[in-house]
Amino acid sequence: MKGHYIAFCSKQSLPKIRSFVEGELRALRIKENVSHQLVLAVDEACANSIIHHHACNEKDSIKLTISKVGNKLLIELTDHGSPFPINEYRPKDLKDIIKKRTKGGLGIFLITKIMDKVEIIPGDGTFTYRFTKNL
Repeated sequence: MKGHYIAFCSKQSLPKIRSFVEGELRALRIKENVSHQLVLAVDEACANSIIHHHACNEKDSIKLTISKVGNKLLIELTDHGSPFPINEYRPKDLKDIIKKRTKGGLGIFLITKIMDKVEIIPGDGTFTYRFTKNL
């Protein structure tokens, strides 16, 4: 089973994306506690793409694909242009973020903590973030 969803790059798309992910994970019988974590990670990845990469340009879109292969859950976010080098990102100091009450800075940190593997797959004018979770 492979679920696909195309979302316009608007903040208003985020609740629909979360709903899609929740529904797919429920259909795949993913444990509820794991599902909540995965929804959070996908929401962060999509929000980063929509807000930072596309500047909320509703003419642009991203594509999500969710599938289960053996004991692995694959979540793919396909986008246009150049990817953010997510694997090279070094998060700010968590204590400093809490102390200064800084807004933001934890999305990629959460994604990399929740997912077991994060890959960037280049395409022809596109790229795909592939997030793998071992079940």
